[in-house]
Amino acid sequence: MMVAPVDIVFGLIIAVGAVLSGLGYYSYRRCDQLGVTALAAFAAVLGLGALFGGLLGLFIPSRLEDPDLLLWGQLSVLFWGLSAVPWLVFSLQYTGRASRIRLRTVGLLYVPFGIVPVIFLINLVEPEGTVALISIISSLVIIYCLGIVLLGSFLVVQASRSYVHLSVRNGVALAATPVITFMAINSVSILQQASELAAAGLFLAGFGLATLAFGGALLRGEFLDSTPAVETIGERAIAQETDDLVFVVDGDDSIVKCNETATETLNIPRETLLGKPLRATLGDDSGTLADMATMTLETDEGTRRYDPQVSRITAGDDAPLGAVLSLRDVTERELREQRLAVLNRVLRHNLRNKVEVIKSHAEVLHDGRDDHADTIVTAADSIAGLGQSARTIDQFVSDSAGTTMVDLAETVRSTVETVERALAGALESAIDNAISYADSAVTISVEEAADGYEVTITDDGPGIPDGELESLDTGTETALQHGTGLGLWQLKWAVTTMGGDLAFDTTDGTTVRFTVPDQGDEGTEHSPHRSAQ
Repeated sequence: MMVAPVDIVFGLIIAVGAVLSGLGYYSYRRCDQLGVTALAAFAAVLGLGALFGGLLGLFIPSRLEDPDLLLWGQLSVLFWGLSAVPWLVFSLQYTGRASRIRLRTVGLLYVPFGIVPVIFLINLVEPEGTVALISIISSLVIIYCLGIVLLGSFLVVQASRSYVHLSVRNGVALAATPVITFMAINSVSILQQASELAAAGLFLAGFGLATLAFGGALLRGEFLDSTPAVETIGERAIAQETDDLVFVVDGDDSIVKCNETATETLNIPRETLLGKPLRATLGDDSGTLADMATMTLETDEGTRRYDPQVSRITAGDDAPLGAVLSLRDVTERELREQRLAVLNRVLRHNLRNKVEVIKSHAEVLHDGRDDHADTIVTAADSIAGLGQSARTIDQFVSDSAGTTMVDLAETVRSTVETVERALAGALESAIDNAISYADSAVTISVEEAADGYEVTITDDGPGIPDGELESLDTGTETALQHGTGLGLWQLKWAVTTMGGDLAFDTTDGTTVRFTVPDQGDEGTEHSPHRSAQ
């Protein structure tokens, strides 16, 4: 028995429909990214339309009283229309335009489709009764479906162009799937009068191409592993979740948008803020705020200080459209800076003046051969050194953002790009401690390390007390230990500022070992290991 060519085509249509539905199931099982469930539903419904259409054309006579009627083509149109809604839901969720879509919303989107099954049944029972009305209603429903499909495809292509992890080629391939199938189904109504084989062949070609495009985009993995919704939702979250007050103003400096932090901090309803001039809300316009270092606002928490940042919004031709203003609360930061400044002044200025008074009187006592004079002078020098340590720490912490070329040691004939004052502070503290407590010898060595150099300073003294090392490890300080003061803290903070590592070994004397990262050119030639005593 000979198999008709049209039956072979229908068999292939069934296979293509099964593959497309299988790809939908694969995407559902593959991951749980936002929108994947809707994408799986779209592919499954579209694939089932081709599968059932192929079965209808293969086993049920397609021509009844009307020789122009192709039932399998109309069934495919029905399934294509039903797949339009999940396609739109996928595109909205996948691109982050609407992360949560309720079933009620989906139901409302399906309302126009309630007419489609009725039309399909009327065509079966009364093909000649209400042709004109059916034609008009069908056209309106198809236009509605096509609008949904084109909107979803546009969102997918737009997301693939803006999202760095997706390729435009794959975005276009995925977005073309519902469009290609529509063109294939639409061609059936055009060719059905000429030849059912031609109509079925073009239908197969369209669905086959759409399945290849969908499968190619899907199996590359990037569409399932990464979603643009993260970027879109994240951008909205930046403005909504930040502690900064954010305002968007138009060209007239009127507020057109603000975040929840702004409404809560100012205790003003959003409806009241929108449309209100910025000057009436903050006391100054955006131009004035852009030139201000800080500004003052009265809030529910009292008077607060803010750092205003203004970014101008322009059109493609650089025409001004408005501005984005963010206000960051810097009240605590300014208070902290003031306290640190006062503390630094006390240690460096007031304390130093008092020490000079003590030393001058001690020197007078010394001339009189008083036994306590040396003790007073030593104590005064120690207090003066404490102030100097605070000054040194303040200098290298303030300079921590910058780097410079520094000669690490005479034993290493190359340079290391690092923080100069921090390196000097670390060496000063470690060497001074070793010399102060060594019994007979201090050894200093510098070796090449994987990412720079390792400095080791060893003495044969009694070793640093465990209590002081525990304070460094925990990051807290009780009373300053006798004989060390800020020295060990200076060492720790200096090494941290350089980005190095610090270790102590007190098994036999004291060994201080810290690394100095080399941030210079990789091609720098290092000298071999040297040591000195």
